[in-house]
Amino acid sequence: MNKIDAILERETEDHLGQKVAYQVPITAYPTESNVIIVNSPGSGELKDGRHDRWMKLGRHLQERQMAAMVTYNAPRPDGQVQLEWEPYSHKGVGWNQLLVESLAHAIDWSLEHAVELCGAETPALYLSGFSSGGSAVGAVAFRYPQVKGILLLSTYDSVGDWFYDGVSQFTGDIHLAFGSEDKIAGFLAYVLQAGPMAAASFQVRQVPDCDHRFSGEANSKVLAKAFYWALQGDDSFPDPAGAPKLYD
Repeated sequence: MNKIDAILERETEDHLGQKVAYQVPITAYPTESNVIIVNSPGSGELKDGRHDRWMKLGRHLQERQMAAMVTYNAPRPDGQVQLEWEPYSHKGVGWNQLLVESLAHAIDWSLEHAVELCGAETPALYLSGFSSGGSAVGAVAFRYPQVKGILLLSTYDSVGDWFYDGVSQFTGDIHLAFGSEDKIAGFLAYVLQAGPMAAASFQVRQVPDCDHRFSGEANSKVLAKAFYWALQGDDSFPDPAGAPKLYD
């Protein structure tokens, strides 16, 4: 199975207004599905994910011709500059800022290469994000009218007001899943359901016997099944039946 690897060279400003260069590595798994899903990994994950879970999922979606997955990662925090307003930074740039910007660059790249990725100039575009990656998805999705739906997994409000301001303006479909043992993600789901939302639909599912990381073989299948739910409306989620194991 083929894949596409790219490294985006980008530039932003640090807390002093100085230009900072950084890279966004990307891997994509092309299909002829007319569908692209850009995936934003969790904190500390590289683009392939812990136990290579996003790489395995990208190949699985490719095999099934469900969607072309594009996965990336923002620069890693380097601890060189301590910002008063944020615990992590990279070359003096707030990590939350880099997380949001990197996702936007990955989406822009995906749209520019849509024909190569999925066979369509105007693809059905989805975004998925895990933990802090879900926070970035919530912050960015409303900027792109092409985004039909977003999948938020174990999502925290890591990027703060950017998340709340963005997700409340998103007009597509929202699928949100969290583990029964993940109280913070569960509370966020409650807050979002209680607040003003512009989404066309907002579905929330709690996964039993599941922690923040979706630990264990069974929950790895549930994690994969969430993409069936968001992309194809598979209402059997969170039943893991029929989904592949991504890790032990």
